[in-house]
Amino acid sequence: MVAESERELLLLAGRLCLGTAHDAEALALLHLPLNWSLLASQAMAEGMGGLLAYELRRLARAYDLDLPLAPFTRALHNTFACNGAFFAELAALRKELQRHGRQVILLKGGALLETVYQGHLGLRPLSDLDLLVKASDLSCVKDILLRRGFRPVSATSPFLTNGPTAFDLHTDLIGATRIRRRALAFQFDAEALWRDATQLDAQDSTLLLLSPPHQFLHLAVHALKHSFSRLIWCVDLGLVWQRLRWEELVSEAVASGTLRPLAYVLWSLEHLMGVQIPSHVRAALPQLSRLERLFLEAVARRRNMIALGEVMVALSVPERRERLGYLLEFSFPNRHVLAEVFPTTPAWLVYPRRLSQLLAIGLRESGRSLLALGKWREAGRS
Repeated sequence: MVAESERELLLLAGRLCLGTAHDAEALALLHLPLNWSLLASQAMAEGMGGLLAYELRRLARAYDLDLPLAPFTRALHNTFACNGAFFAELAALRKELQRHGRQVILLKGGALLETVYQGHLGLRPLSDLDLLVKASDLSCVKDILLRRGFRPVSATSPFLTNGPTAFDLHTDLIGATRIRRRALAFQFDAEALWRDATQLDAQDSTLLLLSPPHQFLHLAVHALKHSFSRLIWCVDLGLVWQRLRWEELVSEAVASGTLRPLAYVLWSLEHLMGVQIPSHVRAALPQLSRLERLFLEAVARRRNMIALGEVMVALSVPERRERLGYLLEFSFPNRHVLAEVFPTTPAWLVYPRRLSQLLAIGLRESGRSLLALGKWREAGRS
């Protein structure tokens, strides 16, 4: 776990980007003794390397500070180069889609870099490019990528790689094609997604973007599934939040069953990023249980509990009996889904390997919980 001063500086980088903090707060921290190596490694783990580098360089120039910028500058340049390779492949795909008369919706990080990050490729890392594709167009898009040298990680996988670049093709926003019961929790109207999508380029209808409410709620569900394990996702959400109309967001959250993820995100934006949440928006959100509050407090402390997010997703399933079914399916999904998770594992071994993975996660999280409890008790006695 990152030390307090380094953690606060990471949070301040996000808040400075969102305009919810002032330079003076960062300057006060920069005059403290900091573990710069720890800060750099944690920034990369949180997806904040490029953004932190940008803010540190800006502060150093503005206030004539002597900071050890070299590792942060490298992170910024590396992110820029990697993302440049992704967008070069996207440009090539776009030309082929134009030729075939097909459309796709650019999702998550790729869409954000083109919009809220204003095309600055170094600020936010990408691990792949996510595309929403109509089911009727999926085979065409896959064929285009196959001809460009991309290969699926398993025979039926929509995740295709070519060296360091990758495309993840989706036919729905919530991954219900992989975990079917996820549709019991969230239901985005596919027709509305495509109807409300906007063109990235006014002269080209090939590459689309989700409307701000759909984009925000999709990002919220994605961050929840992964337990808000990367701080950059909070910055993403904060930037999209600035483009929203509250009424449209709450209305769409009710329609799509995403009120609980919305409540978690707004709590996180308020506590981590200093975003002010209007009282009438807060009043429209569900009351959080003790379990949900404990989860969010762990998020605020930046405890990496990747599996717990899917447990919280289950709370958005209305029927209690169906919640257990969802958790069982997530724990042991269909064999072809596990083949994507363990692409080099023989088919007969994927379920034993999944079981061992879940046991390892359980043991790790139990150990962390006991350690945290011991520290809490020790603090109480002192």
